[in-house]
Amino acid sequence: MMERGLDHLVYATPDLDASVEELAERFGTEPVAGGAHPGWGTCNALVGLGTGMYLEIIGPDPTQSEPEHARPFLIDDLPQDRLVTWAYRHPDPESLRESLKDVAQLGPVRRMSRSRPDGSTLRWRLSDPLALPDGGVIPFVIDWGTTPHPSTDLPNQCKMLELVVSHPDADRLRPALETSDVSIVAAPEPGIRARLQTPNGEINLS
Repeated sequence: MMERGLDHLVYATPDLDASVEELAERFGTEPVAGGAHPGWGTCNALVGLGTGMYLEIIGPDPTQSEPEHARPFLIDDLPQDRLVTWAYRHPDPESLRESLKDVAQLGPVRRMSRSRPDGSTLRWRLSDPLALPDGGVIPFVIDWGTTPHPSTDLPNQCKMLELVVSHPDADRLRPALETSDVSIVAAPEPGIRARLQTPNGEINLS
């Protein structure tokens, strides 16, 4: 797995169970329960997209009390599930955040963790998941450190074929995405579209 590159897609939902069921039927493969994010009021499920890549389906965790701050990725305000943003893997999130400051404000780098169903804990660093610069088109940056990458033990029945982001000011953002395995096009509104190979054939997810 390369130390830099597209890490995962974030598919946020107001109802995790409903979205997992809908995507399982659509893809023809069952998302794997990920676990809870303590203090953030969220939990997730994952779909492997190949070595070092996965789809994260994230929504409210009914077993946690209401968090003191907003849940990440617009979850509290979403009328329906959608691709909200994506993550770029980099061993030094602080330096990348600094190098992009003239293009996008990624926010401070935070430490987070997730409790897995088997009782183990994953830990990582990432730029502020509440920031969502340029409507989520610019990714947040993540570093897994010594934690095993979540894709390591996921079934890989699906594969990422293409990720395309759109934005009204595509030319301004293009330099920030030159090394990120993603295409950017001009469009009236910010948007994200992933083309995936699944057991049910090619699917566009947005």
